[in-house]
Amino acid sequence: MKVEYSRDFEKTVRKLSGKVLASVKEAILEVRNAHNVNQLTNCKKLVGYNSAYRLRIGDLRAFFVLHIEGDTVSFEYMVPRGEVYSKKIKEQLKRKDK
Repeated sequence: MKVEYSRDFEKTVRKLSGKVLASVKEAILEVRNAHNVNQLTNCKKLVGYNSAYRLRIGDLRAFFVLHIEGDTVSFEYMVPRGEVYSKKIKEQLKRKDK
């Protein structure tokens, strides 16, 4: 699959280091090599969204939107587990989920 990144996602990844950064790189590589979403480990479709998914990477959660037409995964946000379902993140993800 093709992979795109939002500014928010890139900004968060730049702040990471060590094992966490290596885990994120490994998860992105897994997404690139997958033929469909069902092949991804630790990935769940979000309830109430059309094409938004959550990918668990340690204590972080990466949210992405899958664009079916182009078979493109667009990583939107990466947030710590405690902030995952904040109202702000939900509203922003809902806008991107079209």
